[in-house]
Amino acid sequence: MTHRHAVLLAVVGAILLGSALREAYKWWRRRPPPPAVVARYSAGVPLPVTLYAPALAVGALASVRAGEVLDTVACRRSRGVIRRELRLAAEPHRQSVLGEEDVSTAIGRCVNDLLGPGAETVGGQLARVEEVIRHRTRGGPELWPHAIDEWAARAGLPAETVAMLHDTAAAVTTAEEELRRIGILGENEVVPTLLAVHWGPGVHLCRGAVQAGWLDRTRGLNYLRRTGELARRWYPSAGSMLAAQLMPAFLSGDAKAARWARAAAPPLLADPRSPLLTQELTRRRSP
Repeated sequence: MTHRHAVLLAVVGAILLGSALREAYKWWRRRPPPPAVVARYSAGVPLPVTLYAPALAVGALASVRAGEVLDTVACRRSRGVIRRELRLAAEPHRQSVLGEEDVSTAIGRCVNDLLGPGAETVGGQLARVEEVIRHRTRGGPELWPHAIDEWAARAGLPAETVAMLHDTAAAVTTAEEELRRIGILGENEVVPTLLAVHWGPGVHLCRGAVQAGWLDRTRGLNYLRRTGELARRWYPSAGSMLAAQLMPAFLSGDAKAARWARAAAPPLLADPRSPLLTQELTRRRSP
């Protein structure tokens, strides 16, 4: 091997090593942190009732998972950690007709998708589950199967699809039974909608974006106030809202997420510091 060939091999090797190191670094930045289990609070006293307390309740589960405090709008994690989380959330929103947007613009679009004008629409793979649940709300639990059949008949759905809808209804019922067993849903309570699945991460990202300076504070607080109003409109109790956010893990058979939920979620309905126990979103228990 000539000296020239050795130099070329060394250069190629350095390029390949650099590329591998860059990819490893990108993977390291994108890796999700392990979810926290124990809720963190900024104070040792119950949360005062404010305009933002209901929104903090909506975002409580996401805050626990990220290791953020639950009871203040201002986040307590380091700004670097918050920005790393926001970059990950913003990635799918960075491309637009104008090209690649900066992170602050992308995170603003992300939060708006979750808490803005479309906040009362369930998207993605949960849309079918949401439609099935809302037919129970319209017809009542006893008439739920008949409501599904009538809806399917009007839509001209094939028998295979109708059977799938009934299977979805049965899976929802099973998940709700498990959520009652672990103390999230009260007796005879059901999940009225899955909208909070989107709102919870939205509130958490909104708080972080305001803290990091990537979302205008006034705009962020408006999102939080609106989310609190939506939560009061759609959920009769804190438990039903929390159960809605946990429902996807139980429906999908995600054992790891379900184990985490069994440990992390029940204290949110028991700790007097939890925003889920504010006056606006309180589960009323029988004496």
